[in-house]
Amino acid sequence: MKPEEMLNQDDATRREFLTQAPGRLIRRHASPAVASMLFLALYQIADGIMVGRSLGPEAMASVNVLYPVVALLSGLAVMIATGGNARIAVLLGAGKQAEAGRVLGLIVGLGIALGVAGSLAAVLFMPVLLQILGTSGSLGHYAAGYLKGILPFFVFMILGFVLEQSVRNDGRPNLASGVMAACAVLNVGLDWLFLFVLQMGISGAAMASGISQSLGAVVFIGYFVHKTVTGKPGLRFARPDRNPATVRAVAVNGSSEFFNSLSAGITTFLFNRLILAYVGPLGVAALTVVQYPMMLGVMVIMGIGSGTQPIFSYNHGAGLQRRVRDTLLRAAVTSSIAGVLVFFVMGPPAQSLAALFLPGHTEAQTLTREVSQLVRWSMLFMPLAMTASVYFTALEQAAKSLVVALARGLVLPVLGLALFPAWWGAAGIWITPVFAEAVTVLIAAACYLGRRSAHAASGNAGGAGLRSREQGACPQAPRIDPRLMLGLD
Repeated sequence: MKPEEMLNQDDATRREFLTQAPGRLIRRHASPAVASMLFLALYQIADGIMVGRSLGPEAMASVNVLYPVVALLSGLAVMIATGGNARIAVLLGAGKQAEAGRVLGLIVGLGIALGVAGSLAAVLFMPVLLQILGTSGSLGHYAAGYLKGILPFFVFMILGFVLEQSVRNDGRPNLASGVMAACAVLNVGLDWLFLFVLQMGISGAAMASGISQSLGAVVFIGYFVHKTVTGKPGLRFARPDRNPATVRAVAVNGSSEFFNSLSAGITTFLFNRLILAYVGPLGVAALTVVQYPMMLGVMVIMGIGSGTQPIFSYNHGAGLQRRVRDTLLRAAVTSSIAGVLVFFVMGPPAQSLAALFLPGHTEAQTLTREVSQLVRWSMLFMPLAMTASVYFTALEQAAKSLVVALARGLVLPVLGLALFPAWWGAAGIWITPVFAEAVTVLIAAACYLGRRSAHAASGNAGGAGLRSREQGACPQAPRIDPRLMLGLD
C-alpha cells in the first residue's frame, strides 16, 4: 500500500512524515534540533569559561565530580521523555491522536512527580552524597553550592526536557529549537550577571541554568495548554493514561536511556576516582575542558537523533520500513561527519582551548592537550553508537537499545578502567572511552544485522518469524559481578 493511501485523516504532520522524502525530512527536523543543541552546548561552554575564569579549576572540576548524583535523576527524566515520546510518535504515525494525548498527560505527570521527589531526596541526603563522592575542602564547597543552586528548578527542568521532544513530535521543530536557543542566550547573560556582577559564586552559575531552562518549560507548557483549550488538531493534553501496561511500556522503551545516564554517573565516579589517584585534581579539570569540544559533537549527534526520532517512529508505526532504513543510513552518515570534524578540532587547537578556560594555569593546559590527543579518537566511533541507540528506541526495540546503552555506558568503560590503567598508567584512563565506543559499534551492528535477518525470516516462516523479529538476534550484555565493577573483592 502506498503511503498516501494510509492517511485516513486530515493530519498534515502525519502526512508530512509519511510522504516527504527522508532526506528532506531530516533537513527540516534535524537542522533545528542540531541548532538548538549547539546553542545548548555553546551556553555550557560559555558557562565553563566563566566559571573557570572567575572561580578557577576546582570550581570547574566540582561540576564533574557532582555528576554521578545528578545522573540518577536525569536518567529517570530521560527514560520518561524518550520512552514516552517514542510511544507518542508511534501512535501519531498510526493515526491515534487521542491515545497519544493520554500518553503525553502521563509523562508530564511522571515528570512532575520525579522532580518533586528528586528535590526532596537531594536536600535530605546531600551531606551523605557529597561524602560518598569523596569531596572535601574547596572542591566539596563548590559541589554543595552548585547542588543547592540547581535544586529548586528540578521540576521545570525535567518538564522542559520532556516537552521539547513532544513539540517536535507535533511537527514544530522550529518552535522547539527557538525556545532552546533563547534559553541558551538567557543562560549566558545570567551567568555573567550572577558570577561577575553579583559575585554569587558557583550557586549563581547553577541558578542561571535553572532559571533559563525553567522558562523554556513554561513556554512548552503554554503551547500545549493553548492547543488543548482551542481544540487544534495534532498532539494535545488529555487525561493521563493510567494503564499499568502503558507505564511499563514507557519505562521499558526508555530503559536504555535511563541505564545510559545512570551508567554515565557510575563511570564518571570511577573516572574521577582513578584520575585523582593517578593524576590529581588537575586531571579532573583537564578532562572537563576536553569534554567541552566533545560536547559540540555530542550535541550535534543528539540533535540529529532528536530530529530523526519522529521520522523513525512515524514510519515504523505506519509499516514503511524502507523509509526507516533510508533515514537510518542518512542519519549515520551525517552524524559521522560531525564526529570527524570534532576529531580534528580536538587536535592541535586543544591547548588554545585550555588557555581560554584556564588562563595562567600552564600545567593544566599541557595536561589538557595530552588528554585530548587520546580521547579524541572516540569521536570517530561515537556517532554510530549513539545513532544506533536512538534507532532502536524509536522503533520500540527496547532490548537492543538497552544492550547498546549498557555496553557503551557501563560494561565496556568499567572493563577498560579495570584493565588499562594497570597496564599503561594514566594513559589507560584516556584510552578507555575509545575502546568503549569502538566495541559498541560492533555490538550495535550485530543487533541491527540480527534484526534484519529476523525480519527476512519472518517473511518465510509466518508467526514463528514474527516472534524472531521481536526478539532479534543480538548479543547479550555480559554479566559482571557488581563488586568487580566497583573494584571490590
